[in-house]
Amino acid sequence: VNDFRNVSLSMLQSHFRKAQEQQQVGRVEFLPVNWHSSLHSTGVDVDLERITLPSINRLRHFINDTILDVFFYNSSTYCQTIVDTVASEMNRLHRLFLQRNPHFRGGVSIAGHSLGSLILFDLLTNQKADPEDKEHCVQGSRTTSSTGGIEEVKEILKKLELSEYCDVFEKEKMDRQALFLCTENNLKEMGIPLGPRMKILHYISSETGMKVWSPSQLGDSSEDGRSCQYRDVGLGQVSANYPQLNYKPSIFFAFGSPIGMFLTVRGVKRIDPNYSLPTCKGFFNIFHPFDPVAYRIEPMIVPELEFEPMLLPHHKGRKRMHLELKEGLTRMSVDLKNNLLGSLRVAWQSFTRSPVLALEAGSSEADAEAEAGTEKQPDTKAEEPPAAVKEETPPINVGRLNGGNRIDYVLQEKPIESFNEYLFALQGHLCYWESEDTVLLVLKEIYQTQGITLDQPLPGSQ
Repeated sequence: VNDFRNVSLSMLQSHFRKAQEQQQVGRVEFLPVNWHSSLHSTGVDVDLERITLPSINRLRHFINDTILDVFFYNSSTYCQTIVDTVASEMNRLHRLFLQRNPHFRGGVSIAGHSLGSLILFDLLTNQKADPEDKEHCVQGSRTTSSTGGIEEVKEILKKLELSEYCDVFEKEKMDRQALFLCTENNLKEMGIPLGPRMKILHYISSETGMKVWSPSQLGDSSEDGRSCQYRDVGLGQVSANYPQLNYKPSIFFAFGSPIGMFLTVRGVKRIDPNYSLPTCKGFFNIFHPFDPVAYRIEPMIVPELEFEPMLLPHHKGRKRMHLELKEGLTRMSVDLKNNLLGSLRVAWQSFTRSPVLALEAGSSEADAEAEAGTEKQPDTKAEEPPAAVKEETPPINVGRLNGGNRIDYVLQEKPIESFNEYLFALQGHLCYWESEDTVLLVLKEIYQTQGITLDQPLPGSQ
């Protein structure tokens, strides 16, 4: 954390000098939350030592002290200890900070690295939103459903070759959201036969990435809608009583995070695009390209599209030299390939064309011009840049998890790291605390909530 603080002060001086001179911003305070020692003070280390083999002692000690924390968190015995420790320590630090800084009026953001990010994600998904926030969310979902309305349901039924039941769903005022909440009993009461029922339920299951729950399995969902709201993301979590935080974080930053992998292992195939964390509006998943522990989030929200994560801008306002060189060589190879194909196409057409001039010496001048026009057409097409290079990438809708903004951000590897990604895999997982690019993104997003922007916008930044 001390490295993170030092880099933060350096980035503040170089990128927010104007706002600092005008006393619009102060420094961002970073407070570490320690939960590891509390877990290992329960006596579990003594039990592990008793059963650990004596060979390769240092490696086994490293595994017991670090990697086994993942198994502890997935254990019903120790999961409660971990979430209680994390939440109580976060609340204690927040309370202590306010006591020492009674005039503080800024916001609070949280960051987690590796397993810590997963713990924070589970905590945040199980926070209770205020009644006014829930009402706003309900109103937003009503607006969304009224916009699409029955037309979306008709499209789904048409896709399933069940168009004859459109009138039944229209009579019941069934929109997409209501359809995805349907159980087999609901469809049976509407008079839908068994075959079409199975098609609809299978579609709902494949789209939401979960089994369709019956009312008895969901329990009473009328209390606050939590059963329906959280079942997408919370599926497969260890049963624990998740404590409530005393504040609402503005942004959640995940560094080198395995959240996507754990959600997939828990059985979640897709995150609903309308889902957002109950008390936190911002979520950034930041990772090094060689980090073996990091996984993406956006493909779980938009599984039908293939797209790259956002490249995190270099803190000096440019791409690293080796990345620019790599992109330049890629573009050059594409251009050469297209020009070569165009030239071969023209040569082949001229070779296979019959001797028109010898056979039709008396043809009109207009026919000759038309012939010349057909000969020139391949050259024109060959000189055009390929569509992939010429067209700009359209904006991608990745849902509400980060307020409609992109979620996955990848760091630029250093030139030496590009020689062998395996050698720098471990360093890629530990690099975030000293990364100027990571710190700058954190500062930029935090200050943006206060209306403060960078002195000079970085190229490629959102």
